[in-house]
Amino acid sequence: MKTAVLLLLALWARAGELGGHDLPAPVIAAAAAAEGRTTVLQEMWQRRILAPDLSSWAPADMELLEKIRRAETDALEYLKRKFGDTRPWAAARRGPTPSRPLLTKGGYEKHLFHLSQDALEYFESKGAGAKWALKMTDLEGKRLFGSDGRLTPIGIGVYARARLKLEVYWRSPNGETFGTRRPPP
Repeated sequence: MKTAVLLLLALWARAGELGGHDLPAPVIAAAAAAEGRTTVLQEMWQRRILAPDLSSWAPADMELLEKIRRAETDALEYLKRKFGDTRPWAAARRGPTPSRPLLTKGGYEKHLFHLSQDALEYFESKGAGAKWALKMTDLEGKRLFGSDGRLTPIGIGVYARARLKLEVYWRSPNGETFGTRRPPP
């Protein structure tokens, strides 16, 4: 596919030099889309979301890539602080200018698991019973933990604010409100 696009672009470029027409917009758009697709595919391979022999991804894979990108900075810092090194959970960025490492799928899962365990300990220390901690919600009724026992994006936000001692509240399954400040009436 990439070779065909490059050959098509070369043909059009040569025609332009000889007094031919400029590239039509759909050809330019197809080339840009192919390059973007290739870049995303390479990033998924580097982050070990996809096996190297796969050349396409599912919507769930793209969703996971977005989650990993959002969590990357905090996750790498957390893993380094907790385990002393990020090497097992990070991949070297490939390209002409190597920069900071990439968080892999395994690193994201490791981060989310341990962060969830830390959050459970925190909420239990603030009065949530071990049996009910996984069923807590924010004040709008959105769950802090998913059915798999891991923090949801809402839960990550609540726990991050609680760790920083910022004003945040959560509810137990029986409706009791807890927080870092005196709960609102």
